[in-house]
Amino acid sequence: MKSSDIYAMLKTIHFTLVNGKSLSSGVELLYKTTKNKKDKKLYKKIYGDIKDGLSFSQSLSKHRVGTKDSVAFVSMAEKSLSFRNALGRLLKFMESKREFERESNEKTTVPFIYLFIVSIVVIAMRFFVVPYQIAESKSLSDQVYGLVADHLAFSMVMNNALFILLAVTVSYFLILMLALFSKNYHAKELFSAVAMKLPFASNIIMQFEKFVILNMLGEMMKSGISFKASLRAAISSTTISKFKRAFESDLESIRTKGELSYDPLLFDDIDRSLFVGVGTLDQVGSIMIEVSNKARDKALELSGKFFRLIIAISIFLMAFAVFIEFYTVVLTQLIIQKGLVDLAKGL
Repeated sequence: MKSSDIYAMLKTIHFTLVNGKSLSSGVELLYKTTKNKKDKKLYKKIYGDIKDGLSFSQSLSKHRVGTKDSVAFVSMAEKSLSFRNALGRLLKFMESKREFERESNEKTTVPFIYLFIVSIVVIAMRFFVVPYQIAESKSLSDQVYGLVADHLAFSMVMNNALFILLAVTVSYFLILMLALFSKNYHAKELFSAVAMKLPFASNIIMQFEKFVILNMLGEMMKSGISFKASLRAAISSTTISKFKRAFESDLESIRTKGELSYDPLLFDDIDRSLFVGVGTLDQVGSIMIEVSNKARDKALELSGKFFRLIIAISIFLMAFAVFIEFYTVVLTQLIIQKGLVDLAKGL
């Protein structure tokens, strides 16, 4: 199920809860009104699970609906004082993630176009243009063929170099995109681990994950979910091991001191100063969301720089591809013509 469909599903359920109906009524409404056969089958299964005594979060997890953080949020919402209010906070959390994805996706179109064009040139040179030129030159004299073969050999060297540069650029680009926006938790965890080893990409991943996890924590706390329950949900859903350890440290601090430790990995001095004097869970949640928004802005700033760098590299690769095409097609014809003229003069 797509993220937009999951959001629509939870939005409908929240609407039915606001109108005083039950969770099962909301799922039943989805089952009866949807036209998509696949979604209808899924809603029927969820409705059956709820009737059989499973919680909503257990059913979502059973059928692999939603990301791990959103399912963890639903699980915590079920334990809160008001599932309806908590579900409303979950929708706000999902809206923040979707907005970040929209802003980031707008910047990926141009690099994809450039890299796709370069890929076409690389494939065309390797499998069509060079073999065609070699075949054409074989019908000429051995001397002309030798000149053309040497010329095209260097053309292939440049084409191979372009292919390597293209492969590195595309791999780097895709790893970051999958680490940020993959809907499969295990794939996201894998690519996040790889991206954390890469320069520049690791900073983007850290800021994005900080934005997501603190936003989730803030919305949970504002919905009335306790410190401990919120932190346990964060630990189970984050893909960054450093963040897991930071939240485990916070849990230990709550157990021994009765307060959050505000790990420096997540909160700088300015952030920590915001928490001085807070007295309620709702206030802590509000500050968490403020810190999350700052991380979001930083993540967008870093991703913007990354996309501009990818665009610059893509333009360079396109220019290199055009040069190789000129070198392979135009200069080869000039070499053939010069070789034929020289042979004619020799005769």
